[in-house]
Amino acid sequence: MKLAATSIAALLMAVAAPAAACGYCVDDKVAAAYDHAVVARAIAKGHEVVYLSLEFARPVTRDTEAAIRNAIGRISGVDRNSVRVAAEGGSLSFAFDPKRAHSGSVLNAVDRAVTPLGARTALLRFGNPSKL
Repeated sequence: MKLAATSIAALLMAVAAPAAACGYCVDDKVAAAYDHAVVARAIAKGHEVVYLSLEFARPVTRDTEAAIRNAIGRISGVDRNSVRVAAEGGSLSFAFDPKRAHSGSVLNAVDRAVTPLGARTALLRFGNPSKL
C-alpha cells in the first residue's frame, strides 16, 4: 500500500511540473521586449509604448537586429534609446512622443523600416504604459 502511494505521488509530481512560456502568446512576446527602465522613462515623459510582433522571412543576425534598432530609432517621434529588439522572442518595443508623431504614422514608418530588412510586424499592445 505504501509503495503504491509513493508511486502515485511521484507520478503526480512529474505531471505537475511548472508550465514553461510558450513564446507565442501576446504576454510572452511583450515580456521578451519589455524593459522597465524604458517604461518608467515613458511614464515620466508622457510618452506611449508600442509592442509589436516581429516575424522574419530570412535568418536573423546581430546585424539585422542592429539595423532594425537603428532604422526605428530614426523615425520621427520615437525615443531612440527605447528601441528593444528581441528577434528570438519575435518581438519589438519602443516608446514615442504622441505630441511629435501620430501613432498611425509611427506604425506605418516602422513597417516601411523593417520590410527591407526581411521582417514584418503586427501590433501586440500600444498606449500609455501606466495603463498597459
